[in-house]
Amino acid sequence: MQLHKIIIPAFFNRFQCVGPECLILCCRGWAVIIDEKTHQKYISSSHSEISKIAKENLILRNKGADDYSIIKMNEKGECPFLNENKLCMVHQDLGESALSYTCSSYPRLRKCFDDQTRHIMSLSCPEVVRLVLFDPDAMVVQQEERQLTEYETHLVEQRPSVTQAEKVVHLFAWNLIKSPAVKIEDNLMALTQFILYLQSINFDLQNHLIDVENVYEALLAELQGGISLLGPGNLTRTNAIRYLALSAMGKFLAKKSARDSFIINEHQAVMEYLGYANQNDPSILDAKFEKINQQWQMLCRESCLSEPYVLRNYLLYKLYSTYFPANSMATIMHQLYRIVLDFFYMKTVLSVKSMQEDIDQKAVMKTLASLSAYTMHDEKINDRMDTAIDIINSDDKFSCLLLIG
Repeated sequence: MQLHKIIIPAFFNRFQCVGPECLILCCRGWAVIIDEKTHQKYISSSHSEISKIAKENLILRNKGADDYSIIKMNEKGECPFLNENKLCMVHQDLGESALSYTCSSYPRLRKCFDDQTRHIMSLSCPEVVRLVLFDPDAMVVQQEERQLTEYETHLVEQRPSVTQAEKVVHLFAWNLIKSPAVKIEDNLMALTQFILYLQSINFDLQNHLIDVENVYEALLAELQGGISLLGPGNLTRTNAIRYLALSAMGKFLAKKSARDSFIINEHQAVMEYLGYANQNDPSILDAKFEKINQQWQMLCRESCLSEPYVLRNYLLYKLYSTYFPANSMATIMHQLYRIVLDFFYMKTVLSVKSMQEDIDQKAVMKTLASLSAYTMHDEKINDRMDTAIDIINSDDKFSCLLLIG
């Protein structure tokens, strides 16, 4: 029998839904798919109100047993099964077992490979953001093994596989982000330099393993020695790239509501602050981005982001949830750019927001949950992010790296 690894980060087992206390309800704005068994259960329920709501609001899709119908949201964009206390009446009156798979599983996710299953929770849930960022042990990863039956072995053999080289790169990347450093941006730059070196040897770890380990150890030593890996760069060009990145994110990401308008409003606030579209003087943009940088440094010193594990956990989560570089070394730079662009966008939004109000845990939770509703629940999001990255990298293939500093 084949052994299969089950990977579970510490925050996964600590999750408990906070129900109506949630900062952004998951029971609104999204397409909630209902399987056929659950559909029939609701329609024929002896609970008259649930049956009535189901008959009026479950819209048939006829795309198979697992995608049988969809819940029509009410005029407020909320699930019609919510009662006046923002509690699910199905859960309350029929019990958890009566929930559809979509409702009972969220925010739990899985990433499955032939030799392992990695359990994840989506950052689109504000409570998951809290657990991931604000617990120093959140990204401690536990691993167990179980024997698969013959039938299960047949199933997992059809899953994608990850090469040994990709697993080694993941481990190197994990340790480079996890390492103590003066700024978390230094960790990102160390990871970037490591990947660029791997590219220079065509990812041939087998024949260059000693050199790879030497480069890795040297980067770790610089991080742990407090040496900044961020070069001074060309300020005017960097800020032009930052503005281009924000414009691209607005075009390809923050333009329609997934379940709330929070990140859209925050994006508009950023662009209104910059107010650069009709300006010809680059010094104006330089001054605005300098203020954003000052606000970010202040947040890293004085806000709920100041504990060194907070932003480190955020980046470790990104590596873990994608199993970076997953099973696609060929796209590793675009995978890195997505992380860089996501991090840059998050810190810009929070920095501009901090000019108007104090940034506490709730502000961070709402920002990341709203952003993650786009980046983790859209099957085309990687294509959209890659289009934005290609626009940013139009002059050369490394412009996106200017967003790190």
